[in-house]
Amino acid sequence: MIIGKNLTKIFYHGYIRKTKIVAVNNVSLKINENETVCLIGESGSGKSTLGHLLLRLIKPDKGDIYFYNSNITKMKEKEIRKIRKYLQLIPQHPDLSLNPRWKIKKSLLEPLILNKIENKDEVLRRVLYDVGIKEELLDRYPHEVSGGELQRVIIARAISLKPKFIVCDEPTSMLDISTQASILNLLKKIKEEYKLSYLFITHDLDVAKIMGDKFLVMYRGEIIEENDNLEKPLHPYTEMLLNRKRLLENNGNVNNGCKFFYHCPYAEEICFKEEPPTVEVNGKKVKCFKYLK
Repeated sequence: MIIGKNLTKIFYHGYIRKTKIVAVNNVSLKINENETVCLIGESGSGKSTLGHLLLRLIKPDKGDIYFYNSNITKMKEKEIRKIRKYLQLIPQHPDLSLNPRWKIKKSLLEPLILNKIENKDEVLRRVLYDVGIKEELLDRYPHEVSGGELQRVIIARAISLKPKFIVCDEPTSMLDISTQASILNLLKKIKEEYKLSYLFITHDLDVAKIMGDKFLVMYRGEIIEENDNLEKPLHPYTEMLLNRKRLLENNGNVNNGCKFFYHCPYAEEICFKEEPPTVEVNGKKVKCFKYLK
């Protein structure tokens, strides 16, 4: 349904001595219809950048993105606007996604007006019902609404255009535990009712287990594991995440070798010298020399 092939995104920081940051490095992935793929990794691993690439909010430096067999990578902005409503984002900070000077109703109506949707009031009533928002909330400003209600507003706005694919970028990380559970249940319900596909970005493996049909593990810009069962991790980094261990700050240069070399309990000389290949193990994939023995 949506496919990324060999996606790479590089950012440069600084004016005099520019620092090169490879946020996404040669990543390929596929998300099928009505499937939730959880993208797991610590902060700074490139998860959000990859999500923004798939939505074509930013352009890749290399690689291609296909949405229902159409290559959207090189589409002009006018062409992208025609399919934008099918590609939506639910961000980590809902308050930053809404105009603080607008009442909730105006923010919800904005995408419907921009896309020239008829029967706007009927669509609005439907999405309010679907996400569990009372109409009295429409006359409030974002600062007058709780975090959980605000996230429901963002979800309502996203589904109002009947999208096909949504990137959920840490949508519950700023919420308390009880509110998290209700939002996760809502997202699962909405997925089934609207027949959606999700890329669900999270650093929380417990949340990933609740939401995911398939799991991608990202480390320093690369997908290092693809698995459908987090209880049986393949990569040493995934094992570390499951054991709630934190990395030391040693991200030293390993030349062309494995980026996880300095943290890996199984590291050998070849791991320092050569980049590990992607190996298939019982239908799953992992980027590690451990499985070539």
